Amino acid sequence: MLALIVIDAQQEYFAPVGKVVLPGGPAAVRRIADALAWARGARLPVIHVVHEGRRPGATIFAPGSPALEIHPDARPAPGEPVVQKHLPGSFTGTRLEELLRASGVDRVILAGFMTQMCVDTTARQAAHRGLQVTVLSDATAAMAVTAPDGETISAEQVHRTHLGSLSGFLADVKPLAAVIDRQ
Repeated sequence: MLALIVIDAQQEYFAPVGKVVLPGGPAAVRRIADALAWARGARLPVIHVVHEGRRPGATIFAPGSPALEIHPDARPAPGEPVVQKHLPGSFTGTRLEELLRASGVDRVILAGFMTQMCVDTTARQAAHRGLQVTVLSDATAAMAVTAPDGETISAEQVHRTHLGSLSGFLADVKPLAAVIDRQ
């Protein structure tokens, strides 16, 4: 059984509410909306994962913040479970694995944010649990980071590098259109 997992499609990543605005976020959330429509039409299980910070004084993903809200284009449909997490891995300290096993899921499609953190960590965790993983390359996005030498690594380069590190070893990495055509 195949399931779609949407990770952290929250307002924290979008202007004007968010503090971690991703350059590729608007395009990625449009693909997430398309992936949700496809999965729902195919009657596949859909699980939403949301992040909430736990650190006192946290400035991002702060409890009670409007930035925790799921983006309007990625909101859960009635009956779709929402799993709350506090760390980058969607399996760590959550009921995600229990939900997947109860539905007989052995293959997952991942979409969401950020490529280099929660999507990457969740893909690795899923593979370590014996699940077949597909990451939707056009339904994820990253942020620019500063390398140890002080150079800025662009969001696109971070995105491509992390997808490349997963591809072929731990996950299939494909755009949504290729996944839909294959099913």
